[in-house]
Amino acid sequence: MHIAPHGGKLIELGKKKSEFNLELVLLEQGFLQVYVMDSCAENFVRISATSIDIEVTDENNNTKTILCEPIEDPVTGETIGNTSLFTSTTKVLNDLPISGVIRKLNIMEFTYENIEVNFSGSSKKEKE
Repeated sequence: MHIAPHGGKLIELGKKKSEFNLELVLLEQGFLQVYVMDSCAENFVRISATSIDIEVTDENNNTKTILCEPIEDPVTGETIGNTSLFTSTTKVLNDLPISGVIRKLNIMEFTYENIEVNFSGSSKKEKE
C-alpha cells in the first residue's frame, strides 16, 4: 500500500492494482481534486482526458455525474489535454460520502473501465 502524497485517498488501477493510482483529495473550499499518479504514487502522470467523470447514485437511486475538468499549471507546463490534475466543477460536500464509478479512463496506452470510487472526504488526519 502506498501513501497518498496529498493526504487523500488512493485508488489503485491495473490488473494487479499496481499500474497507476488516482488520488482523491477534498479541498477546503469543497471541491474534489483527482491526481493521476504512477504505480508508487510518487510521480504525476499527464493524460489527455478532457474530464474525469464520476457517476454517483444517491440513497434514492438518483444518478448524477461529478465532472472533474483538467487543470492547467504554467509552473509545471501542464495544459488542457496534457495534465495530471483534475478538479470538480461544483462543490461535492453535499455528495459525501461519494460512492460511484468512473466508466472509462485512458492513461497512456491503458484503458480502465468501471473504476470503483468510494471516498468519504476525510482529511489526512482521519482514516478512510
